[in-house]
Amino acid sequence: MTAPWRRMACLAAAAGLGLVLGASGALAADGTLKWRIGGGNLVTHLAGAPTDSLYEALRGVGARLGRMNSYGWRDLERVPTPHDFDAAMMQAYRNGITPVILFEYEGSYQYLDPPQPIGSYDDWYKAGVIYAKRFRPNGEWGQEHRIRDFGATIFSAVNEPDVQNTIPKKDYRDALEGLADGIHSVDPALKVVPAGFAACNIDGDATLRGYGPAIADLLESGKLDGIDLHTYYNDRWYPLTEGRQFSAQTCFDRIKQTLGLKRDINFYSTEYNISRSAGWSDEKVAASLFLTAIWDNLGVVGAKGQPITVFAFPWNLADTGHGEGAGYAMAKDGTGWVPEERSRVLMRVMELAADMTIVSSDPYKSGTMHLTGPKGDLFVWHNRRGWTDIAGGRWTIPLPEGARRIELWGWDGLRDIRDAGGESFTFEALPGGETYMALVTR
Repeated sequence: MTAPWRRMACLAAAAGLGLVLGASGALAADGTLKWRIGGGNLVTHLAGAPTDSLYEALRGVGARLGRMNSYGWRDLERVPTPHDFDAAMMQAYRNGITPVILFEYEGSYQYLDPPQPIGSYDDWYKAGVIYAKRFRPNGEWGQEHRIRDFGATIFSAVNEPDVQNTIPKKDYRDALEGLADGIHSVDPALKVVPAGFAACNIDGDATLRGYGPAIADLLESGKLDGIDLHTYYNDRWYPLTEGRQFSAQTCFDRIKQTLGLKRDINFYSTEYNISRSAGWSDEKVAASLFLTAIWDNLGVVGAKGQPITVFAFPWNLADTGHGEGAGYAMAKDGTGWVPEERSRVLMRVMELAADMTIVSSDPYKSGTMHLTGPKGDLFVWHNRRGWTDIAGGRWTIPLPEGARRIELWGWDGLRDIRDAGGESFTFEALPGGETYMALVTR
């Protein structure tokens, strides 16, 4: 969400990288959860003190990624102005946050005087070359500042085009193809993704108001690595309490089917959250639901059932409860960053699993996930109506070799501790209507 009115429109209508260099010079994935979690927006025109609260929030939850967006990345003649990102890149580096770069454009620009069309394939190709050369790891910016192995490896453009639905579809496609071709001409290992879509979440439109079919061939060819879906769960418009038909996985599957994709594309989310509105206004209710939302977005699978979430960013960690976006604010008023209960839920997830990788996810049947790390394993279960085929609240967990202890965690913290041994352990009669996590330590 880059403007408050967009989030109100949704209400009214409604994966990770590590600092390891590959042969191409691009950052390679290490797969751990801390490289799949982040937030935004790290806006370039506010590089400095105004973004300190967001950096504090990212550090507070243990995230390593941030969406860095700019409306000033080119001038009125559509000439790229890459130095617009320079100060923000330095601030991100000093805060230990790796940026995912977003080139902003709004369809309403066509109503400006003079109009600002989205631009041609050539315009975007040129921008892709310039920005990839400058801000990839060990690119021009890094060399100028003697900073090694830091930079952007994922680039995206045109946030939520399906909300305003004013950009001509062919022009949108040409812009995305130009950007992708330009970036890949510099380094084929860099990833390009269309910035987030909202229409499936808003009104169930799997065509994304026509923007999906417009780029289907780019997704099929691999020029675009995957799709970024914004999922705002709402008690009236997108109630996850009614079953997994209101999940990120369901929209992802419907869109792929509608577009006729054969290639197994990746899943991204730069915005998701639980709306604290109407029936979900209670902070504790929203926090419980948010734990389900976290694992829903992290647990998206591909055609063969393999986990394919690159990253999942909640919106918005640093916002406080004021203004039009108050229902999604994840911070409280106070000195520095004061986490709201949903932020505390994310902190608990990261405390348990920041150094873990996702082994498996079963969103269609059991509603479970399995992660593993240096010190143990984490198992997740969505014990919610319509999210699991496990009946009676009886959750049996396979125990890894050498398991010594098992801890049961809920949205609000530790619930139970047991000694572990043998091949499995079973929790009996767990109450429904929430998501559980079981930490098995060796």
